[in-house]
Amino acid sequence: MLILLLVVTLTIILIWGYIENDQDLSSPAVLFTAPFLVATICAMAYSDKWSLNMHINTFLVMASGCLIFSFTCVIIHKSVGNKRKNAACKHYRKDSKPINVSAWRVLSIILLQMFSLFVVIKDMRATVGKYGVSGKLTVVMYWYREWHMFKDRDVSISSLSSNLRLFSIAASYIWIYILCNNIVCEKKGKNSILMLLSIALGMINGVILGARGDAIQIIVATYVMFVVLKRKHNGWKPNIKIEHIILIGIALFGIMYGFKATGNLLGRNSVVQYNSTAIDEAAKYLGAEIKNLDIYLEKPFRNVAPYMRGSQTFGYIMEWINHKANLGWVIEQDLPFQKINSLSLGNVYTVFYPFIYDFGYLGMGILTFVMAALSQLIYETVLIYRKNEIISIAIIINSYVLFLITFSFFGERFFSYILNTSFIKYIVIWEMLTWFVTVEIFKTRKKCFVWN
Repeated sequence: MLILLLVVTLTIILIWGYIENDQDLSSPAVLFTAPFLVATICAMAYSDKWSLNMHINTFLVMASGCLIFSFTCVIIHKSVGNKRKNAACKHYRKDSKPINVSAWRVLSIILLQMFSLFVVIKDMRATVGKYGVSGKLTVVMYWYREWHMFKDRDVSISSLSSNLRLFSIAASYIWIYILCNNIVCEKKGKNSILMLLSIALGMINGVILGARGDAIQIIVATYVMFVVLKRKHNGWKPNIKIEHIILIGIALFGIMYGFKATGNLLGRNSVVQYNSTAIDEAAKYLGAEIKNLDIYLEKPFRNVAPYMRGSQTFGYIMEWINHKANLGWVIEQDLPFQKINSLSLGNVYTVFYPFIYDFGYLGMGILTFVMAALSQLIYETVLIYRKNEIISIAIIINSYVLFLITFSFFGERFFSYILNTSFIKYIVIWEMLTWFVTVEIFKTRKKCFVWN
């Protein structure tokens, strides 16, 4: 049975990548392969219900894709990572200190986040109101997401709302970094409750348009930042215990089990009633991508005409270029919904689908290599020692990028999010907020350094 063989193969690749990356659970190789393994196990459990009889091409695509990614990461880590890690260990100060932020600084961000929610909701109601939708916020959220995602109607929020929302989400990463740093230092920082409130508001801003992606990204970023800061605090030595893995597993199960409930909160049941159980809903998000990919690889479809090569992988940046240069390109996503035995499997096909769709099997191998190389190089930058650095932007960027890698089992995220103006905005906001919340600390440390 090929799917069982795939489970064994991915398990071997995962263990090898984990060992070769210094037993780091936050390394790109681990975060890329582990979700594919979980998805495959889930698909195997539902193979009868979904009529999944995996074909050889699906097996080869997933096994070779994970192997290419992990092998690339290991080669780069062995080439440059160890040198940087040794330098970091040599200069790292054991007397790590908590980061304290004045209450007025956190409160000013909270006020901006609350204003952002007000403006975004106002814009959402106005834009869907043009088509007769009003009433409960959940109904507004449902129709906004439906029409905006599938372009059934011309709905969008203003650039002011969009940028305020992006700022609100970006601020959460700064507070997460500070809280994780303080926990790792085992010293209580000031105004932690206010920071948690700000993170919650950032997550609400993330889901207010009806999608859960930004909120999940914040959760994954929390995990990555904590693990990286913990390892940094311990001189990059492996420090993950079995209880940590158990807690991670429980947390992931809780998140996936709560998918149906969170979907209801976001209006998914406000208009269309879904009768699937919470477990079925979680299984669809975790494993249906494998079945959908298998369907595509057996009977390739191309419903977009005229088709433009690269539009499935680089659609966001191509749309931006097309809009700015007025080139008249036709750029559409070809993601048909699949149904098996009257069960909806959604329209997600793993990261390998757009690669193969656009550039064939050879292109899949090349793009997987490029994605692995870039993510691993970004990951290695967190090992670089920077004198008097209070908040590491490199660690924050790394947490952002590793979410994109983690959700490769779900679909293409890496190129869509990196080759995007929003990513540049995030970096600018993180730089500005880092200065805003640490300017007094930096001045104090600079004086101490000069005095010494």
